[in-house]
Amino acid sequence: HSGVRIEAVSNPLSFIFKDSQYIQFGILEYPITLIWIVGVTNAINLVDGLDGLAAGISTISAATLLVAALSTGQYFAAALAAIVAGSTIGFLPYNFNPAKTFMGDTGALFLGYMLSVISVMGVLKSAAVFSILIPIFAIGLPIYDTFFAMVRRTISGKSMMEADKGHLHHKLLDAGMSQRQAVLTLYSISAVLGFSAVALIEVTFKVALILVFAVFLLASMGARYLNLIETDRRSKKADL
Repeated sequence: HSGVRIEAVSNPLSFIFKDSQYIQFGILEYPITLIWIVGVTNAINLVDGLDGLAAGISTISAATLLVAALSTGQYFAAALAAIVAGSTIGFLPYNFNPAKTFMGDTGALFLGYMLSVISVMGVLKSAAVFSILIPIFAIGLPIYDTFFAMVRRTISGKSMMEADKGHLHHKLLDAGMSQRQAVLTLYSISAVLGFSAVALIEVTFKVALILVFAVFLLASMGARYLNLIETDRRSKKADL
């Protein structure tokens, strides 16, 4: 028994309910943990659509989890995050466009698995008022892209396993960006989300509330602007 599971998260309404600082999941901790690990693992794989994209985003996510884990005193999780960040940084020069080496599904799935487990071991145990959002922001871009892929495929009646060209990187390419420009744009968004994740640990409740609202507002505007829910009928056989 490894002990890696989401047992509880801090209660953002603890200032109202004084006796409930944490929300305990009880027996639900096992399915919740399973859903989180499987979801993040596949989210990194889904975002691996351009040279250097999955490796770079994994680097930023791992660095964010490293800082967050150090801030909360979870040193083993911090060490794992440092190892992941170091390995992806070393790999990135060979994987950035034009790529000489590719990680494939095996590499992307491994990175997603490691990030999901590190987040459970580290920042989810934080006493920060929005601790549940820290890992979601840290790995925010792949989660965001995967969420809209699920919505898009559900609306269009497609299987969740059926590929399309409605992912974030496809939309940026359709907007006229080069591969490098699209990847660097997504790096920047991921870095902003990472900074927001770390900020949630340190700021007051009011500031955290404003920050969360701003992130979700911008995410909603971005989804509308890029038409992330719109199906692409031209590419039924596109690669994930």
